[in-house]
Amino acid sequence: MSRKSARLDGSGFLQKPPEVFSAIMPPGRRLHASAVYLQRLQKPHADELLSLYEKNRLSLERWLQPLPARLSRVQMQDLIAEDHKYARLGSRLDLGIFLAETEQMVGRIALHSVDYGIQRSAGLSYWISHEHRKTGLMTMSLATLTAFAFEEACLHRLWLQIVSENTASLKLADRLGFSRDGLIRKALFINGCWQDTVLLSLLESEYDEIADNWIEKGWLGVDSQ
Repeated sequence: MSRKSARLDGSGFLQKPPEVFSAIMPPGRRLHASAVYLQRLQKPHADELLSLYEKNRLSLERWLQPLPARLSRVQMQDLIAEDHKYARLGSRLDLGIFLAETEQMVGRIALHSVDYGIQRSAGLSYWISHEHRKTGLMTMSLATLTAFAFEEACLHRLWLQIVSENTASLKLADRLGFSRDGLIRKALFINGCWQDTVLLSLLESEYDEIADNWIEKGWLGVDSQ
């Protein structure tokens, strides 16, 4: 579906099917950047996802909700099945981050809290394995999903809610041009205490102005498929 076809009609209502993500991002489709691609997970990815969570448990629990004490392959399969359910409902889209060269899964990224009503907005969340931080891969991944959200999912606003002490994630959002909208006090109970978070956002019109710069910097797009 094109961006034009999802604009407001004469009655003032956005014409958008609720199953948007299963329609425009079906299983097997890949969103490519130069060094990574994003793809919905399938049940055969369960073992790889389990290993990735376990390997990054300590760093994930520092910034995200705590993981169960024991994780299993069945839990990962259930998580992947839940991802597909939410994609069909159009409420969120969860993707794996894969290295383009080796097809190794290195992280997860998502559009969540999707609202196609008067807000036409969604939140973004993401994480990448510790050995791939500060490599530029997360910048490419976030730029790629952001472009998809504005170009294909036809959203108006994307937002991030980042723990105020997570300087690396805040720098990433700043690098991509997200604006800091404010501080939300004691917003999330993470790592054993209530954490302040920073709310950031990017509008469709702002993306239109900076997308070419992302391409020039190599954060968005690929030379060949």
